[in-house]
Amino acid sequence: MRLLGLMQKRVLYMYGIVLLAHCLFQYLKLPYVAVTKPLLVPLLLAFLLSRDEDIGLVAGKFIFYVGMFLALFGDVLLISINDTFFMSGMIAFMLMNLAYAVTFYLLEKPPLFGNLPVLISALVLALVAWKVYGFLSEELAQYRLTVLVYVCTVLLMCFSAIAAATGSVHGRVALRYFVSGAVVFLFENILVGLNRFHWNSNKDVYVVIMLSYGLAQYLFVRGVEKTYLSLPGKRI
Repeated sequence: MRLLGLMQKRVLYMYGIVLLAHCLFQYLKLPYVAVTKPLLVPLLLAFLLSRDEDIGLVAGKFIFYVGMFLALFGDVLLISINDTFFMSGMIAFMLMNLAYAVTFYLLEKPPLFGNLPVLISALVLALVAWKVYGFLSEELAQYRLTVLVYVCTVLLMCFSAIAAATGSVHGRVALRYFVSGAVVFLFENILVGLNRFHWNSNKDVYVVIMLSYGLAQYLFVRGVEKTYLSLPGKRI
């Protein structure tokens, strides 16, 4: 057990090293990004699966695994950014957002808009996203509708995370990991939009984008580990 725990920690250390290496390769415009980027999600998957006794149970956790595979698919598509791959990558991440939203909601099935904290948080995040979307509206051109739909899926994921944080059993963990991850992910997506459509792909901004993305996915995985894997019959 002690050896297994050490190996699991090393997977997370490897994740951090690969993430930093990817940022460095991207900053230096080295081709090794084609190797490092597709390794990120599999390392997190390896960590989670090593602690999971039954990947098929429960439903919310299995849906999270589906979302992670969609994230991996999106990462691969966005290694080389052109119009075709960018659109396909957006669709993959839209579906990932929906999968994560279902994961958070099924944790305790709290009402999305049944209390004041959820309503206020939802309005604040929606206002921020709408302001950024409005700022970029003219520059989005043919992507305007697609980006709007994508923003809605990100917000739905954020709202589900906030709603999960109001639950009585896993609320504190959901607040620490799911809500924090969702906010970081929203921030990362805002930077992606600004960098692609307004800042002309600034490599310095891309480093911040990837660090934010890596942190968000890490937080989501740790949240699932500390909630779904701690349910009766599961070890943590």
